[in-house]
Amino acid sequence: MLFNSIPYLILFALTYLIYWNIPQKGRKPLLVVSSLIFYAYFSFPFLFHFLLVILINYGFSEWMFRKKDKGEKHESILFTIVALNVINLAFFKYFYFITDSLFVLTGYPSFKEISGSWSIFLPLAISFYTFQIIAVQVDIHRGVIEKRMSALDYFLFILFFPQLIAGPIMRSQDFLPQLDNPTIDPDKMKKGIFLILGGLFKKVIIAENIAPIISPLYLDPAKYDSFSIFFSVLAFAIQVYCDFSGYTDMARGSANLLGYEIPENFQGPFFSQSFRELWSRWHITLSSWLRDYIYIPLGGSKGTIFRSNVNSFITMCLGGLWHGANWAFVLWGAYLGALIWIERSLYLHRGKKKFIPDHFPLASVVRTVVIFIIFSFSGVFFRAAARGAESLSVSYEIFKGVLTLRNTGDTLSRVDELPTFIALGLMFNWFQYSPFVYEKLKPLQNFLLPILSVVILLLLGIFGDGGQDFIYFQF
Repeated sequence: MLFNSIPYLILFALTYLIYWNIPQKGRKPLLVVSSLIFYAYFSFPFLFHFLLVILINYGFSEWMFRKKDKGEKHESILFTIVALNVINLAFFKYFYFITDSLFVLTGYPSFKEISGSWSIFLPLAISFYTFQIIAVQVDIHRGVIEKRMSALDYFLFILFFPQLIAGPIMRSQDFLPQLDNPTIDPDKMKKGIFLILGGLFKKVIIAENIAPIISPLYLDPAKYDSFSIFFSVLAFAIQVYCDFSGYTDMARGSANLLGYEIPENFQGPFFSQSFRELWSRWHITLSSWLRDYIYIPLGGSKGTIFRSNVNSFITMCLGGLWHGANWAFVLWGAYLGALIWIERSLYLHRGKKKFIPDHFPLASVVRTVVIFIIFSFSGVFFRAAARGAESLSVSYEIFKGVLTLRNTGDTLSRVDELPTFIALGLMFNWFQYSPFVYEKLKPLQNFLLPILSVVILLLLGIFGDGGQDFIYFQF
């Protein structure tokens, strides 16, 4: 049930109409039912597994609260439930990765036989809901969540369907205070519709049109010239941004129409002046989760710069592994972690010691372009992971193709369209980076909304087939 599909439109329309025409006490149960239907549409058998996971976690949460009320230690409860959640995630997502890696390291055929004798399917949204559930348990332990949640509130917090499949990863403080008092007004409704329309444009018009252009490159990268490879690398960064931020926009817009605010996941990351700034603007809820629940427990920025860099590097590698069970994802995280390490160690963006000094002509523009291009090349590992065991060789061929400035070979079909899609993606980055555009257009929204709705519907009919999953659904 994709956001850009008729089934979702029907589910959301029915939920919306009933939701605002019943008393508040009936709204939360309605959202839970709608969320169950939403998840069951994707995977009915795994719905029962998902509900069992939530139920077990709720039981451990209550157990921890009882221990806290009595003034008793509860660290062992926290450790147990976090371990159970990690084991659940590891079994479904990393079983083949672990056994295949052990086979490569040891050469023992038994590891290959074990992986070949099992058929394990990945439950939808397991990476996202696992992190969200772990955050709840840790926040109860830390005292961030002071009051018990009812079972209904607990289930709704995890199941809330606009953000269920691919986030944003919500924290208790993001959502729980709103549960009993959802509010709606004309401005929030119009903002929600704008977000949905913008998300549809990014997903269907930009991301889904970039995908088929660059896909042949990852089947045989040695076949293409450096020009095609370079623009494909930049275009994939835009594709991921438009696909994922488009999903987030539609999730936020849907939540707005139901009276809730959920966190933004992107804030114009491609206009960043440093890699550290970029990661404060890219997949914000995951970045903050990794910071609060991995980086800081490892020691954070306490101690030496070297130790801080090691903590950051480990965190980024684990963040890469979270994205997928493939060494290419680990390398993706390592690549980004190394960039942050180098930047911090060389004081590239501290005080007056910047990557490109301010007195340099167009310094901020040059910094932005350089950061964007270097970051985009991390996407080579991300995209190549779809090739499975061949992902590292594909990544090598792409880097080789760019660095050798190869002018021989084929040119990708329609590669000349990529600069236009890149420019459109950067335009949406600018909209997010600065609220200037939205504030200027806000007085005209009553006029613009119907026009934009018609224009985007026409564009969807012309350019979009509406049939491609969101990239982050695989995580």
